[in-house]
Amino acid sequence: MEQSTSQSSAQPTSPTGAASAEPPGDDCRTALQRLRVTVLSKPTTVTPVQRFGWIGPVSFGEAIHGVDLRVEGSELRASYHLNLPISGHVESRHRGVDVVATRDRAVVYRPEGDTALTRWAGDCRLVCVGFERTALDRALEALLGLPVTSQIPFAPSLDMTTGRARSWARMLMMLNHQLGDADSVVLQPLVAPPLVDGFIRGFLLAADHPYRELLDAPAEAGRPIAIRTAIDIMEAEPQTPLTISTLAARCHVSVRTLQEGFQRHVGMPPMAYLRKVRLRRAHDDLRAADPSVQTVASIARSWGFTHLGRFAAAHEAEYGMSPVRVLRTPR
Repeated sequence: MEQSTSQSSAQPTSPTGAASAEPPGDDCRTALQRLRVTVLSKPTTVTPVQRFGWIGPVSFGEAIHGVDLRVEGSELRASYHLNLPISGHVESRHRGVDVVATRDRAVVYRPEGDTALTRWAGDCRLVCVGFERTALDRALEALLGLPVTSQIPFAPSLDMTTGRARSWARMLMMLNHQLGDADSVVLQPLVAPPLVDGFIRGFLLAADHPYRELLDAPAEAGRPIAIRTAIDIMEAEPQTPLTISTLAARCHVSVRTLQEGFQRHVGMPPMAYLRKVRLRRAHDDLRAADPSVQTVASIARSWGFTHLGRFAAAHEAEYGMSPVRVLRTPR
């Protein structure tokens, strides 16, 4: 993510996410680094907007400036970045490679190497995402079950017309949009870590890099003892923000091995099993709750269920009655 600034207000979004913006200048700060900005054209009638924020190790930004800019960053950064125009285009150079980014082609930056947006068109609305290097590297290690000792050599661009990239872009737009809502359930502790974990792994599956063939190859199924350990963890700690990566690490297997083992021995993915555990705990809370004090919505959200309609359908399918009926049943 390489971006300038244009808006004057800053509003926090949540403990796990924040948004900020500041007036333009020759030397400006973003969520990621300090940047040198050069104005290349006269202002247009486009209304400038900038917003950036973060959820855990992932930062998000969206900006349009109404004036052509050149933006230059430092050669050393702590993050991998991706810029995706949702309108217009941006001309970029990274590590000596020129890329014209459009809504069909994103540009990808590695943590090291000279970087510049040689011309950010004034009508280009740019969505940006940055991944802390350690978070992305550790996610790849968790998927492979192998150490990653050097930065991931991503291809300089990503074709956004492929199925995987389009699917991942929808996740990007959803998370970027949710940062603007301080009350979003996406930012809650039981919801944010698994979402971010999946978002990071989705990027690794969508982007081009030398490890893609290994990620696409079938994984060995985990042994029953690893599956039992994961189940014990989920049964004992359903209230904690567990992710597939943390479960795999605690079971001493790769993410893919744990997923394959659950599919073989349990018949569902690990996160689906965790949702069933949380659904059971939500059902228990509904049975014990005082309907004059608690609501279905409050109980569902406390267990990480963000969509009340889907929660109600899942509950009725599992227990044969709606959550409202359970809550209102006399004790």
